[in-house]
Amino acid sequence: MKKSLILIVAIICFQVAFGSNFDIQKFSNPKKYGWETRKKQLLIRKNLIERQKLLQIYETKKLSPAKNVIKSAFVPGWGHFSAKRYLKGQILLGTEIILFGSSLYFYDQAMEKYDKYKKATYIRDIYTYYQEARSPYLRSQLMFGLGIAVWIYTIYDSITVTENYNRDLWQNIFFEYQNRKIKLDISPIGFSLRF
Repeated sequence: MKKSLILIVAIICFQVAFGSNFDIQKFSNPKKYGWETRKKQLLIRKNLIERQKLLQIYETKKLSPAKNVIKSAFVPGWGHFSAKRYLKGQILLGTEIILFGSSLYFYDQAMEKYDKYKKATYIRDIYTYYQEARSPYLRSQLMFGLGIAVWIYTIYDSITVTENYNRDLWQNIFFEYQNRKIKLDISPIGFSLRF
């Protein structure tokens, strides 16, 4: 441990003694940043501070794609509702309800016919009930498969919707900042001045 510490101190001393000279003029030259005058430097600094404020507002309002994926995994369309894409969320949620509801309905019909098939004693009845149970069962499986496909699409699409929401959010925040004006509101309680 002591040897490595001594080695580090020796390397630092060597670099200080024999290293290249640091050119403070090059480092502190404001013209390399586009600051020809002190006034321009202050203006750019003010713009930077304003943009940092806008970024803080954006950071508090933006949505996490990972959270929206989890929301959409639990309830299809929930991630879309969070991203204020209400129509798309309603369509996806409604589609899921219809598909899984239809799957359950056809499965219930198939199980009813299957119970009759198991209780049947005549060959003709056995064959008839089996054929009658098979058709709703296949429809049930088809609806369930379509429901799973829509569910996976909903999870995938929630990422895209969230990214679009965040992009639009930044554009709206920046647009409001650029178009802000002094606004005077007069009401029965008093008046307010907004910048």
